[in-house]
Amino acid sequence: MNHRILVFLIAVIWLCGCSETTVTDSPSITELKGKALGTTWSVKILATSDFSLDDLRTDIVEKLEETDKIFSHWRPDSELYQFNAAITTTPISINPQLLSLLKHSKWIHQQSGGAFDPSIAPIVNLWGFGPVGKTRSTIPTNKQIGEALSLTGMNKIELLQKGLVRKKLPTLQLDFSGSAKGEIIDQICTLLQGWNFNNFLVEIGGEVRAHGKGRNGKGWVVGLENGGTGKDSLKPVNLRNYSVATSGTYQLNKPYPDSNQSASHLMDPRTGRPVDHDLIAVNAFAPSARDADAWATALMILGPKEGMEKAEELDMVARFCSTENGRMKISFSTAYQRLYLSDIP
Repeated sequence: MNHRILVFLIAVIWLCGCSETTVTDSPSITELKGKALGTTWSVKILATSDFSLDDLRTDIVEKLEETDKIFSHWRPDSELYQFNAAITTTPISINPQLLSLLKHSKWIHQQSGGAFDPSIAPIVNLWGFGPVGKTRSTIPTNKQIGEALSLTGMNKIELLQKGLVRKKLPTLQLDFSGSAKGEIIDQICTLLQGWNFNNFLVEIGGEVRAHGKGRNGKGWVVGLENGGTGKDSLKPVNLRNYSVATSGTYQLNKPYPDSNQSASHLMDPRTGRPVDHDLIAVNAFAPSARDADAWATALMILGPKEGMEKAEELDMVARFCSTENGRMKISFSTAYQRLYLSDIP
């Protein structure tokens, strides 16, 4: 997971809580928050029984550290970093959680027509948005892009039996920035369910998963950022037993003389170049945060036309923010309209 890149177009959580551990028939919101994974995290709970706030915080922080040491491609002691550093075609035994995320990524890769591709690490590094610091301010040449593309491809990694994987290309590297954060949110939700909580919201760097009815019985209220400013910059929606993730281009970029817009950190694995379209943000909804996270990335790569077509094909709840003649344009998938706009006159 890319821990130095903050989430773009953060889904702002509008509920504020307190730190009470004793609750009544009308419980208040208990909130825990902190910093981890290169960003911020927040857990909000509506509980009907007493619990130890300190013990819960300890469990959450330990889980965040445990998963960071598995999925991070920045820290040298992580399992993913060590996998990337292994220059070999010999089968490697990897952590079951890392294997599960790899299997999920292969599935999303196939479903998205290659738009979602964790093997894009060499491209991300080349453009200066990964752990390789020497490329921060440079623009790669066509030759360099072609060479980096030759090092990518999900077909270059093979899943074997007994938890083994094999790099068909010894220098293959993976970057799970597009789904690891969602995976970690899902694991925090499992932890909370183990505490017997059934009404809570988990947010890490803007990606959100909600369980239960929230305070008003209609779900937890979250705000989706449009990428604009002022009173129209946020769109409130109710989230109940569902997740939403946001991917966008307007916050992290650098000058790109070969295009009429800046080079976004979002790389198209099919071209080896930054996305180059008018889509500036996508909100993707799914039952799991891992799915929502991955699909937000994939739809953003696909762009406004292909992304909407894919969302319609899969009956996906999705919201697209783009620019048209200098103005903001918001588009909705049919599933989004059915869920959130059907009651609007």
